[in-house]
Amino acid sequence: NLKMDQRTSQNTKKETIEMLLEEFNLSYCRWSRLSELSGGEMKRVSLAVPMLSDPPLLLCDEPTTGLDSFSAAQIVDLLRVFTAKGKLVIASVHQPASGIFEMFDTVCLLAPGGSQVFFGNVDEAKLHFSKLGFVLPPAYNTAEYLLSKLSTESQSLSRKFTDSESHKALLNDIEEISENSVHDDKMNKVFLKAYDFKTVSACTQLRFLAWRSALDLYRNLYMVFVQVALYACTAFLISVPVAHTDLDQLGIQNIQGRNFSVVVETGFAQSYSVLNTFPAEIPVVLREINNGLYKPLPYYIAKLFMLVVRTTLEALMFTAIIYLVSGASDDISFFVFALPVLLCAITSSAFGCCISAIFEDISVAMQLMNPMDFVSYITAGLFYQLNAAPVLSSLKYISRFYYGYEAMTILQWNGVNSIACSENKDLPCINTGQGVITEYGYHPNNLLLDVVGLLVMFLILNAIGFVFLLKRTRKEASY
Repeated sequence: NLKMDQRTSQNTKKETIEMLLEEFNLSYCRWSRLSELSGGEMKRVSLAVPMLSDPPLLLCDEPTTGLDSFSAAQIVDLLRVFTAKGKLVIASVHQPASGIFEMFDTVCLLAPGGSQVFFGNVDEAKLHFSKLGFVLPPAYNTAEYLLSKLSTESQSLSRKFTDSESHKALLNDIEEISENSVHDDKMNKVFLKAYDFKTVSACTQLRFLAWRSALDLYRNLYMVFVQVALYACTAFLISVPVAHTDLDQLGIQNIQGRNFSVVVETGFAQSYSVLNTFPAEIPVVLREINNGLYKPLPYYIAKLFMLVVRTTLEALMFTAIIYLVSGASDDISFFVFALPVLLCAITSSAFGCCISAIFEDISVAMQLMNPMDFVSYITAGLFYQLNAAPVLSSLKYISRFYYGYEAMTILQWNGVNSIACSENKDLPCINTGQGVITEYGYHPNNLLLDVVGLLVMFLILNAIGFVFLLKRTRKEASY
């Protein structure tokens, strides 16, 4: 759908796909994954895909490389079929078999360094080299013989071709074609049709790109299950030691430690799990964007949408286990308990996407993320009294853990009017939820600020990530 003209009907698209599957002999493996195809099948698929847009000109870089002689002959035969339909096919081939070499209508022989030593059909090539004293031995591969001569006598062959009648005839043909093609209405219509290609709308691009991301996720369910299992184990490790903690002075620390672990573990897990999102796909994305299949914005939004959905489901599962096992249901509703965790999770995924879009090398990205995460970690408010540390207090506003942990602390303790004191009267006693919030350096009225802060960070990080992705699509080579 993305590779065909928007004005093409669905029936025509289906007919074109079926026709190409038959012509390329791919009908039997239409439901197979690309990783399951043989080398010859992969080559046929790579040739069939650009034919969806019916191009008048097809450039093939080494279409037979890595194939056996039979598969290579199949590929070249397919190219001949398309030339019979009025299309122009230009292919570069290294060391073709004798039968394959004979299948080309016109050959251009290049010496090392790119200098031209011949242009014409195969029979003319044999005649040209025989005039130069290079007679093909009996039962010898024509292509191998000519290539061996090109490797050893490239400079002399290039000079002799420049002085030959074949070269003069070639120049005359080029001049004649250049003069006539300007007024060739038939030729102009063929190529203008290719330039009249109309891409699908941004909404359609977004829909199919999201579907492709979902399909890729479905095909890698094994990794999803592994991650879910690890999340579940981590959730039990966090919640079991503090299950059904009493609401007393020791319970305050246990509950705060549990809440901090939930926020931080979710943030770390989501930011690092998406780190390979763009480096793994960037070669394909650059090629497809430069070919005009879709724009960078629909691609980024589609990836972001699927990541948010996945992050939401994983965070809710993680939070639900801790909520039920630790006994948090005795003090707070699940929605209130999960809201800060969910906001911190999607903001962390945005942070991971941003770093993923900026850096091509994951190892470099991780080296940068470690100190940034450490700053977010120590400014969350559990280890330091932020009000007494001006430097940390100013850095807390760029910490997603600070916003998430403060929001969870406020929601956890707001409305708690009585906390049991220790029997030892000499120990300090925090007897209200407001006192707990204040003790950790938070303000009871900052809940809205925390929610808005996480949402703003989510938007800013994704905006930065998209800008860097857009920059890469415009500067990096697509092939």
